[in-house]
Amino acid sequence: AASPGQEKHAHPGEHMNKIAVGLAAVAICIGLGPFAVTAIHSYVGPAKLHRLPSTATASQVAAALKSCGVVVIENRVGADIVAKAYAELVAGRFKDANVRFGYATRLLKNPLHPVNESAVKVLLEDPVVLDAAEQARLVHGEGSARMVPWEVRLLILSPGTPFSEFHRDVVDTTKPPLQRPLQWGLNAIWAVDNFTVQNGATRFVPGSHSARWPQGSWTGDHDILETLAESAEMPTGSVVLYYASVLHGTGQNSASAKRTGLNFNYAFVDEAGGRPAGW
Repeated sequence: AASPGQEKHAHPGEHMNKIAVGLAAVAICIGLGPFAVTAIHSYVGPAKLHRLPSTATASQVAAALKSCGVVVIENRVGADIVAKAYAELVAGRFKDANVRFGYATRLLKNPLHPVNESAVKVLLEDPVVLDAAEQARLVHGEGSARMVPWEVRLLILSPGTPFSEFHRDVVDTTKPPLQRPLQWGLNAIWAVDNFTVQNGATRFVPGSHSARWPQGSWTGDHDILETLAESAEMPTGSVVLYYASVLHGTGQNSASAKRTGLNFNYAFVDEAGGRPAGW
């Protein structure tokens, strides 16, 4: 993920205006509606991250993605599946390679082995995740023709790792505000370990994927984001699915052990497999 620019402190008046706009976006995200002024003024605290059971349908997952940009599916697979997938990656493609960057992460040029990476393949090709992602692509992937697996990574957060700054992936380089709620793709993080606040569960700002949000304000309004963000706590075998443009960042790992996630990137591409024109 690309790192955001340095934070700047906003003028107090601007700060309050952005709080109002941010809460309006949150209100829409949680279903209050764009004209629920009274509800917006009475609302206190962050929007609630959508959490769905393992039996959730693709349509339910897609609805959460389209409205809030992030959703957790709890206990989607057994702990044995994610443990096996992690072991396959460590013993195979990542044995002597960087677990976050480089050739080993690239699935187009280096696709999963059907036998040696069978458990990884189960996670990558989860039918509910793929179906939901395709439904979401039709809404927020205007101009794209299909979705393809792009990368696989291990997200290992060592003990003592501090909070990371909130950021967007790839679109960090786009001048804000974004004119359209276009998404280059989706990310999925599978919990190899339990994700808790203590061990640095990834934090998200629900609703920040949409052009309804003042997408340029985040570089100077860290306090606002701290109020609106929520940690994606989830047990082993769960998955959090989110647009790359949702503001997110790791929590601080105050635990005594590392926290590991298995990350897939899915890209929305044109017929030729490239980025759609105008993106």
